[in-house]
Amino acid sequence: MQDRLFVPLNKHWYDLFLEGKKKWEIRGLSNRFNRQTVRVGRDVELRRGYAKEGAIWGKIVEVHVVSTVYIPIINIMDDLFPIPTNSPLWSEIREYNAKYSEFIVFKIEVNKNTATKETKS
Repeated sequence: MQDRLFVPLNKHWYDLFLEGKKKWEIRGLSNRFNRQTVRVGRDVELRRGYAKEGAIWGKIVEVHVVSTVYIPIINIMDDLFPIPTNSPLWSEIREYNAKYSEFIVFKIEVNKNTATKETKS
């Protein structure tokens, strides 16, 4: 098995990566997403949930550990959350922020040759 970090995404975030609008991902620091598993140079497999088709492959090119999803210190909000300020997704983001005391934020350089549009269902 290939050494890759599997990252399931909901439809909205998956589509933003596919369109090239989203370049960063954030996860609560945990056994699955931590300094050992999320590291520069590691391959990433982005999928819409756990679908078997439609993988977007990339490589981690930058990593930060922060105490909030609002990470003003690295100034990447537009690339992390490329959504309008009035989007209902901000409510979900606030709830996610309350679940963890630390977050790992990583920039993904998508391999344009492997980003394939999945079949609409």
